[in-house]
Amino acid sequence: MMKYAFVLYSVIVLIFLARAEIKTWSMLDSDLRLQKPKDPVQSEVLQYQLSAEEKKESSSTYRRDSRRSGHHEVEAAQFTPFQILWQVAEVNNGIHRASKSSPAADDQGFYIADDTGFLRTYDWQGRLRWQFYSGVSPRGMHSTPLTDKDSVYMGDYAGYLYSLNKENGKIRWITKAGTTVGSSPFMHNGLLYVGIELPEPNGFLLALEARTGKWVWTSPLIGNHPHSSPTLDISNAQILMGSNTGALVAYDLKDGKPKWSFATNDDIKCAAALSGANAYFTSWDGFLYSLNTTTGLLQFRLPLDGSAMSCPSINKDGTLIAVTGFNRNFVVHGPSGKVLWSSEIKGLKSRAQSSPLIISYAHQEVAVFLCEEKALCVHDLHSGKVLQEIKMESAFSGSPVYFKNHLLISTSGKDGLLVLKN
Repeated sequence: MMKYAFVLYSVIVLIFLARAEIKTWSMLDSDLRLQKPKDPVQSEVLQYQLSAEEKKESSSTYRRDSRRSGHHEVEAAQFTPFQILWQVAEVNNGIHRASKSSPAADDQGFYIADDTGFLRTYDWQGRLRWQFYSGVSPRGMHSTPLTDKDSVYMGDYAGYLYSLNKENGKIRWITKAGTTVGSSPFMHNGLLYVGIELPEPNGFLLALEARTGKWVWTSPLIGNHPHSSPTLDISNAQILMGSNTGALVAYDLKDGKPKWSFATNDDIKCAAALSGANAYFTSWDGFLYSLNTTTGLLQFRLPLDGSAMSCPSINKDGTLIAVTGFNRNFVVHGPSGKVLWSSEIKGLKSRAQSSPLIISYAHQEVAVFLCEEKALCVHDLHSGKVLQEIKMESAFSGSPVYFKNHLLISTSGKDGLLVLKN
């Protein structure tokens, strides 16, 4: 009897396997390989302790704002040197050469995502409040967190997007969006926008609800990885994002459909910075580009000192652009594309990965640049004069972050996170 039951069970299993096999035939190419998807495939969202806040607005965003300006305006009359308050040890171990995550900072404290897989949050006295571990990714996190009133959002190098409770680090929602997320999100009208990477390589731009994690739309597949972070161009109701295809593409804000595309000759690794109708960005082809955001037409193409992956920063009135090339820093007159001054990054033998920061005081503007392999310099933006040099024991590949007289520098080694104040 047991023998016949086993035979019957085996037949049923074979029938189910055969049905599953038949259903996959339509997905196979002629050489019996699975077809590549023609569009992004939506993932499920696991929801836990959702935010009660219906109206979502960001309080901390990568590169300062959704225009990725890299600029802060402060009330003080002029620059005074920064002094180190404390260090947070064991941040990043340099296991992957991709640029490191930059800290997020708001009134409640600062937030550090690192390549070991931890997101940690500290108060402004330097006390650890909580930490979250994403153990699914051997390369941790390189995306810069975004915060709003009660939540923190970030992606990891295993392709997951998270929303966490900002008070205790508990998961609000999680979705597996792709294979990697190196792009940093921005928030607009309660939606998050972020680049998602897929194998082969490929990727897409994703819009999802910040409160629930629900997918709203995806762009068409790009054709290569979007390491670059998206930028909001609100005047044209579009999002600009570059990728390893070498193209900067404008996507419609309401549905993600491409509106125009501008091709460079190599990968675009960092976010475009917007000022008025002007978008500034770099490419591995060694140029700083300026495009008209309405038409996508080229305004100028400035040769730097070689392959560049730095995000440009824009000053208060939109006339000056601070940008890093291969191993040289530049300040450029935005309207004309003329270089006002430049300086060498000493001792740097490989391509620079860090991006500058501009701080506008009432009577002075300064730019914070990587100036040595293990040092940052504060320059007078207009003259190039070095006002302060900040020595480190480690390399630096992210963006300096400024918040209420504090300068945050997340390094790739033994320095960990440096917290300075002026």
